[in-house]
Amino acid sequence: MSVPRILWSAAAALTLAGFGFRIVPPALPSADPPTVPAARALPAGPGAPTTGAGIVEGNIFSPNRTAPRVRFTARGVTPDRAVPSRPAVVLYGITVSARGALALIDADPAIPGAELYRIGDLVHGSRLTAITDSTVTLAQPSGPLVLRLAPGPRRNP
Repeated sequence: MSVPRILWSAAAALTLAGFGFRIVPPALPSADPPTVPAARALPAGPGAPTTGAGIVEGNIFSPNRTAPRVRFTARGVTPDRAVPSRPAVVLYGITVSARGALALIDADPAIPGAELYRIGDLVHGSRLTAITDSTVTLAQPSGPLVLRLAPGPRRNP
């Protein structure tokens, strides 16, 4: 048997199978939703459920539900309301001059703005060991700290 004859036979068999499925569709699962117990809204305030069962049984999507007055905190943990602080060392820029590479780093909170550093300078107690086109490496006792330039905004051509 030749290859074209095999391909024509396979196409004919698949066409017949397609017509068979068109005439006798396969059985689909029932579209009836399963019965579930109705959820009830969680009360808010002092009478709110304190057990896990009351929370699980409540309807968290109810339009009548309000936010609790006191958020959950684990025992022995006090919520920290402090504003997150910025990193201790921030790399703003890198440039190369005739005297070598320079890094613009804000590391000293006593001096407003950023300062220029060269390889070998102390930055926030760590020695600056390398400057590349987009990174600065500081030698720390725990291992090297690599500062990366933040990506700039993309320009559309």
